[in-house]
Amino acid sequence: MSGMTATEYLMLPWSIRGPLQVTDEHGNRHFEMRVGELPDFFVAGESENEVLYEFKKALLAFLESYVSEGEEPPHPEGDPVVYVSLPRRESPSAFRMPAGSQSGNRFAAADLVPA
Repeated sequence: MSGMTATEYLMLPWSIRGPLQVTDEHGNRHFEMRVGELPDFFVAGESENEVLYEFKKALLAFLESYVSEGEEPPHPEGDPVVYVSLPRRESPSAFRMPAGSQSGNRFAAADLVPA
């Protein structure tokens, strides 16, 4: 899979977990989303909507950091997804998981669609 762009890596069927509510050692609560194949990557925020909204952009930036250094990130097994552009709603407040998916299922970050 070498020679792929960050956007092409984004289309892979990542094991996305979350958003999950987490309580840190100080008793503060926040929400997180993680990618099973990328243990150093996660997105945290005050609400589910915030982490869902920021997830795709953050994952793309994370993958771009590998590509810009000429490195290949760890990646999931499986075929890339087909990305379809949907009409954009004015100021989406959140993103939702694809129909039929549950937290922890495998799907690409590109599958997140505005709610």
